[in-house]
Amino acid sequence: CVKLMKFASRSPCHATLLIFLLFSISVLIGAPKANTSQPNITEGGAVFLCSWSQSNCSIINFDKQGTLSSKNLKRGLSYLEFKSHQWFGATVRSHGNSTLACAPRYYWRTECDTPFADVTGTCFLSVDGLNTFVEFAPCRTERHGPAGQGYCQGGFSADFTKDGRVVLGGPGSFYWQGQLISATTEEIVKAYYPSYFLLSVAGQIQTRQAEGSYDDSYLGKKFSWADQMYYLQFRTHLCRAWVWCTCLGCNVFQMGSYFGYTVAATDINSDGLDDLVVGAPLFMSRGSDGHLEELGKVYVFLQRGPLLLEPSQSHLLGPQAFGRFGSSLAPLGDLNQDGFNDLAIGCPYGGEDGQGLVFIYNGHDGGLLDSPAQILTGQWAYSSFPANFGFALRGNTDIDQNGYPDLLVGAFGVDKAVLYRARPIVIASASLTVQPTMFNQEEKMCSLTAGDENTSVSCISFCLEADGKHLPAHLGFVVEVQLDSAKQNQKESIRRTLFLESQQASLVKSFNLAKGDSLCQESKVYLRAEEDFRDKLSPIYISLNFSLDPQAPLDQYGLSPILDYKTEQRIEQKAQIQLDCGEDNICVPDLKLDVECDKSEVYLGDENTLSLTFNASNKGEGGAYEAELYVVLPPEADYSGIARDDLACSYKTENQTRYLVCDLGNPMKSGSSLWAGLRFTVPRPKDSEDTVKFELQVRSKNVNNSESEVVLLELKVAAKADLILQGVSRPDKVIFSPSDWSAHPVLIEEGDVGPELLQVYELVNNGPSVVSQCKLEVKCLLRASGHRLLYPAEIITEGRAFMQVVATVMWSKPDSLFLVPVWIIILAILVGLLLLALLIYLLYKMGFFKRSDPYATTMEKAKLKPQASSEA
Repeated sequence: CVKLMKFASRSPCHATLLIFLLFSISVLIGAPKANTSQPNITEGGAVFLCSWSQSNCSIINFDKQGTLSSKNLKRGLSYLEFKSHQWFGATVRSHGNSTLACAPRYYWRTECDTPFADVTGTCFLSVDGLNTFVEFAPCRTERHGPAGQGYCQGGFSADFTKDGRVVLGGPGSFYWQGQLISATTEEIVKAYYPSYFLLSVAGQIQTRQAEGSYDDSYLGKKFSWADQMYYLQFRTHLCRAWVWCTCLGCNVFQMGSYFGYTVAATDINSDGLDDLVVGAPLFMSRGSDGHLEELGKVYVFLQRGPLLLEPSQSHLLGPQAFGRFGSSLAPLGDLNQDGFNDLAIGCPYGGEDGQGLVFIYNGHDGGLLDSPAQILTGQWAYSSFPANFGFALRGNTDIDQNGYPDLLVGAFGVDKAVLYRARPIVIASASLTVQPTMFNQEEKMCSLTAGDENTSVSCISFCLEADGKHLPAHLGFVVEVQLDSAKQNQKESIRRTLFLESQQASLVKSFNLAKGDSLCQESKVYLRAEEDFRDKLSPIYISLNFSLDPQAPLDQYGLSPILDYKTEQRIEQKAQIQLDCGEDNICVPDLKLDVECDKSEVYLGDENTLSLTFNASNKGEGGAYEAELYVVLPPEADYSGIARDDLACSYKTENQTRYLVCDLGNPMKSGSSLWAGLRFTVPRPKDSEDTVKFELQVRSKNVNNSESEVVLLELKVAAKADLILQGVSRPDKVIFSPSDWSAHPVLIEEGDVGPELLQVYELVNNGPSVVSQCKLEVKCLLRASGHRLLYPAEIITEGRAFMQVVATVMWSKPDSLFLVPVWIIILAILVGLLLLALLIYLLYKMGFFKRSDPYATTMEKAKLKPQASSEA
């Protein structure tokens, strides 16, 4: 709710602590380390008067005098006061025409001969618009030293009450018990005499020294003022009320957190009583890792009655470590005009680069909101480190007179002050209506353009109104209406509705709206053709977004309005597509799935082509929309095709799980049944797994009963091998004829063993599986007739198969005399003679022994035929 405006003031100092005072339409800026024209003073500090409109500054001569000195007979010239490094301007306050500026580190010598000095602090007051000045040093008294007011540091904190009374804080008085000192401006002016070094202000009131238990209380170090608290304090006892307020956290809150370092009083919850805000910039909180982090904290105490402060629930924690959240506080007044005062909190070392941040918190009836309405960054200060942006804050004054309070932010590290001007707040509201809210694809309403016939149409109307304080006469707005807005990031599904006039899914309009008026407009939208989209179940969300037109001209103060932070800039309505599901438009399918496979097992090393046949059916009430068959593929399987041309399937991957998704219809109507087949290969089964698992399920996008039961198909993993064992013996016959074959032959030479018998074996695996851990057994005939026959005795190799390769062994013995009995010989001769006689007889009978006469008669010759004769 604030805007950065160009404003910078560079004082002639090495480093500047900036504390702000809003004075009419000018700004007072303290520069505690600035050099001035005062003689013999180094970095005494100064106060500058700056114009917010022209961004120029001039020094104010509160004190033109140098250091006061006196002549000492022993030491010569002795200084009675010291103004170098006194931090003049560390505290600057104003009330009407009165201005107060203080130097809390001013010190003086109580005696000329003593080397010690008292840091009493001093202030200068002007009551006539910065024309004349009087000094107000209530702690520069004869009660010197730490036991008195010697270490008072008067003016470390200071303020005017609402009726103009001056109140100073002196945190070092009475062994740092601290004290409050107060007097009216009239009493201070009347008591001032330039020639008097020690001044007594008639009518001045102050807290007194308490018992020793109040030592180191630092009363008056920081405070903020409210009339209700002030009058109660001075009617009872000036000290006790403020001691109680300052010590709210002495025994309750975290030690060492600097609770009370900053204090601000403002009516946050709008109950007519000023509330108290207390900063603790060194507050430590335990992080998620268990370690303590210095985050800073701001406490809110709501005043329920006179000085009856009650802790609010809205205690604010700093956003990052070492940011010093709560180092400065500034009541802002009602920035957003909602009836509750707001607050600025400085975090001078916050931000990504540690340059500093300022948080703007809005008030409400329970205190401060937990989240900031705005965060100021001071990006212009990034060239220097640390910039300390937010080291000092001042607000609750309308500098540019536009009806809204502004904020001043000091950046200690870059010697700059920035004015943030509050922009006018626009309170706007919008409404959105869709009629009818049900698109019925069966009941067509009208024809739009060529090619878009019989399309259902609905009407959309929106209204916008705006109001607020100190606004321009007309406000520029930009309104965007989006159809099916939930689909804008879903690439797989197009938007289902379009504007009638633009054929698009969004409509952007700009227009001017007079303050306090409202504006309404209407548009028609239509539903796309049924085959153009799949999603018919989910609602069609129609959204309206509105904002102020960034191109609108600035108001008379050079500012552009902004929307109130509570404004809902997005409004959403929804419509439905009419389904064939009864009056409630809710379909409840009953999905079933049966699966069969042509194989029960897969083999290692095989391609394992298999077919799955499934039957998907819907037996429920109403269709199953976007029905799909989901097949979870095992890692070993690949999809190879479908058995139906009209079945469309595609791959999907989710979290390294592969799916095969097949479209079953949109909708898959009640009573429908679908048979189809899918082909897969399992070329990579693992022998470490016992089964290969397929999971199949029918799913739909229906809200109720949208899935079938999961069908688990398990195929066993097996090994299948076709082994063939072939062999041959070389030679296939062996003649074994040992010269001396005895029961215990003596083997001297290799030849004594006998001929070599070589047997060759071939084991062939025709698959498909790989065979491992098998062995081949070869058995040989080792002994014959009780004697050794072959060497080696037995060979067994790894493997397992059964076969004998056979080799024939022929035996051979040496020649020897063999006597045949005589009777056998005689019998053989006789048998031979008998066989010979029998043969002769047979030949005789056959005419073998007949011979023809060569001299045959002529008649006989004549009887012979020519052919026969020729043959003869």
